[in-house]
Amino acid sequence: MADTQDDSAVDREWLVNQIAHALRNPIFAATVQTESLQLRAKDPQAVLKTVESLHGQLQRLSTSIDEMLLFGRPIRASFEDVSVAEVLNSLATRYGNGDRQDPAEVTLVGVDEELSGRWNRNTLVVILERILDNAVQHTDPPHEILLAASVASDGKMVFTVSDRGTGISPEILERATLPFFPQHCGRPGLGLAIADKFARSLRGRIEIESLEGAGTVVRCILPMRAD
Repeated sequence: MADTQDDSAVDREWLVNQIAHALRNPIFAATVQTESLQLRAKDPQAVLKTVESLHGQLQRLSTSIDEMLLFGRPIRASFEDVSVAEVLNSLATRYGNGDRQDPAEVTLVGVDEELSGRWNRNTLVVILERILDNAVQHTDPPHEILLAASVASDGKMVFTVSDRGTGISPEILERATLPFFPQHCGRPGLGLAIADKFARSLRGRIEIESLEGAGTVVRCILPMRAD
């Protein structure tokens, strides 16, 4: 019993530590930019550049907090018939336009126009967005990503996101869906944790294969009828 309590305390301490790191980085950067703004008060051009940088840091902090709130909230999903082609085409267009971050070349593979499932559309979009975000963040421009949809032999729906990015080391891979781990380039490390939580809300799961330096394949596997 004592060992279990000790392990739980360590987990809580680790989680709080990771949250603190996720918040500290953009706050520290914003503080430095504010100090720089004070020093450059007599140079309008330098002030404008600093303000733009400060605004970016605050946006990043706001995004991190939004992701924390999304991960922490309970999921109460209704179910509807969802067109696979419609969702994937919409995502490919949005990522191509750079609506979420850097524009990415998302190529659709094997998308059947007639294929549909009984899920919650918004939940499915959240899952695929976080997986795609992760792929974009770990690949160089033009961020070439493959997005596929297929029906497995057991009748389940498989959404697959493949990239040729930096990959994930074996020691990190087994913890990749934990919240706040790993943090990357100042981001809180919540993307795959959110994808995993939302996939489980649809009675599905996330599977990850990766080779460090060669790329990553992430699969979201869902029953055709989550209800």
